[in-house]
Amino acid sequence: MMKTAIALVVVAAIGCGGPEYVYTPEASNATVGGMPAARTSIPPERPQGGVDVVSYGTTQLHQGNADIPALHVRMTITNDGDAVAWAVDTREQLVDLPGEGRSSPIYVASDVPGLPVVSVARGQKRVLDLYFPLPATMKKEKHLAKFEVLWQVKTPERVVASRTAFDRVELEPYVDPFYDPFYSPYYAGYGSYWGGVYGPNWWYAPYYPRSTYVHSRPIAIRDERAPVQVGKYGGSFRPSGTEQVSRRP
Repeated sequence: MMKTAIALVVVAAIGCGGPEYVYTPEASNATVGGMPAARTSIPPERPQGGVDVVSYGTTQLHQGNADIPALHVRMTITNDGDAVAWAVDTREQLVDLPGEGRSSPIYVASDVPGLPVVSVARGQKRVLDLYFPLPATMKKEKHLAKFEVLWQVKTPERVVASRTAFDRVELEPYVDPFYDPFYSPYYAGYGSYWGGVYGPNWWYAPYYPRSTYVHSRPIAIRDERAPVQVGKYGGSFRPSGTEQVSRRP
């Protein structure tokens, strides 16, 4: 019932300009920006905050000479009451693809500096956009029916680790008579309905493993400081200027 309700919200939000599917957590219990999400209390036995995990699905990253098919995952970490700051190492957040193996993110964007490790003090909320490159066998979203996000947060008591499983759920096409493609919000990893990068701070994994997956995809980035561009949700990439993000420092 929860998944049905969330799917209806997504259909209404996407309109005629979005994809006809959505990646939904198996244990959907929240929504983030109209997208189905999974919320986990941190720590579960004595909640002091929580983690929301959501995915805008597949997209294309473009930097310099490199075009990288990628899977987007957003983690929102909220520390409501723990006096000691939590730590989130983005290099320890993984995605597990059936039949292909696990991978760490090749790019991470955040609303705060300090990457690849982010600190979350009491009363703070931090947002991480993780971009995982897809293996050579997955050229389109239809090749990715499900995946799992293996995430962890370091609290003063212990490391809280969990996994969030996503399934691709097909949606009925919906035509919004008021839809204006000029204001399309569905660039993977964007924080507001009207576009705009959620956070300008980016980090690139310079030693990203080339053989993580069974069918790895060679990635050669010659200019790490070139601006990164994020394509639309659903795998399409149409440069328009609005999706260009900040240069790495």
